[in-house]
Amino acid sequence: MEARTRTLRPPALLARLPRIPWRAAADWPVVPKERAEFATLGAELALWDDELETRFRALDHQAQRLQNRFLLLNLVLILGSVAATILGAIQAAIGGGNIWLAALGALLSGLLAGVAVLVRDRRSLRGYLNARLKAERIKSEYFMFLAGAGDYAAAQDRIAVLEGRVADVEVAEGAT
Repeated sequence: MEARTRTLRPPALLARLPRIPWRAAADWPVVPKERAEFATLGAELALWDDELETRFRALDHQAQRLQNRFLLLNLVLILGSVAATILGAIQAAIGGGNIWLAALGALLSGLLAGVAVLVRDRRSLRGYLNARLKAERIKSEYFMFLAGAGDYAAAQDRIAVLEGRVADVEVAEGAT
């Protein structure tokens, strides 16, 4: 049974706003490319390149995107709150009565309330943590496989056990 993921679409007004481009950081090697020292592990190391690295990288990049979204939304909340506070301080300093300044402060506060709801409803932090956990569990299972530890020590077909575990990790419930 294939797991379904629910994607939330932004409201039509927000969909028209420009998006900040996300660039993945340079991928660091999980398994070294220089393998002369590890000749006895040649087939096991090739398994990472052939089967697992693309799955790991997909989850790793998803985690990075969700983390950046979470941090950006929180930055918007912080800077917007500072701006609303400054507008309120200016209004108080001039003795009040400035309708435009009050309207601008109220509008900004309303927008920030919407952003706060968006941060909570999107569950950006939970999505980031789930994607990061899945990526690290794939890497952990691979290193357990290389070491021949745990269930891999007694398994007849270690590769089948690894593939089953990685598949279980990928379909695990979560808000990714």
